Amino acid sequence: MKTMIPARKFPLGKMLVRWLIESSLRKHFDRVFLRMRSPQTAEQSKLPMIMCANHSSWWDGYVAMLIERTQGFDAYLMMEEAQLKRYFFFAWAGCFSVDRQNARSAMRSLQYASRLLKRGPKRFVWLFPQGEIHPNDKRPLVFFTGAAYLARMTTPILLYPVATRIEYLAEQRPDLFISVGEPLLITAEDAKARDFLKSCTKQLEELVTLELDQLRSDILASDHTSFTQIMRGKSSMNRIFDAALFRKQIGKQ
Repeated sequence: MKTMIPARKFPLGKMLVRWLIESSLRKHFDRVFLRMRSPQTAEQSKLPMIMCANHSSWWDGYVAMLIERTQGFDAYLMMEEAQLKRYFFFAWAGCFSVDRQNARSAMRSLQYASRLLKRGPKRFVWLFPQGEIHPNDKRPLVFFTGAAYLARMTTPILLYPVATRIEYLAEQRPDLFISVGEPLLITAEDAKARDFLKSCTKQLEELVTLELDQLRSDILASDHTSFTQIMRGKSSMNRIFDAALFRKQIGKQ
């Protein structure tokens, strides 16, 4: 029987992977912004979470680690088996494998994810329901049913729609925006509905689409007021010149 690659978190390994990720982000991005639309209540913090994110770039997997660090969560991420075999050290930070081409193997990965979620509070599994990278503005979003299956196995659970977007603004390097929407609570009663897998997946498609569209609108309007800057990259050449010449930077908020 084909076996999946489990997460193998341990403090030193997690620290190393986090350093690699954050060093890479600082090198390639000017700023990283995060928006959590809904601070967790005491009751919500006791529930497991699934983060359902769009998948538009190679950088998307790194976002889970940033949210884990800034929000104090315990993060796990479902990663394509071929990629995790190649970059095995990501298992040290909570990645585990999935083979979407093998239905039985994919179900074992979902069962494993459910067991992970039940082991402690403030824990989430990060999923890319699209299954592969698509352009950020491609519509309609089409999701696989894995998130709904996982929710049904793990009720009660919170499903969060997550939107990410990379934009070149006033700097040599782009900015990365992350927006985490209002959670959808799935109860055991909800999961018993006859058409639950289909209806839940459709609702997630709609919620992530709304989050993506709102994020795009806010960026186009240069409205960053609801975001918190969680990382600053290395100085680009224009920022170095401005600092050297005591100039105020253009286009910054």
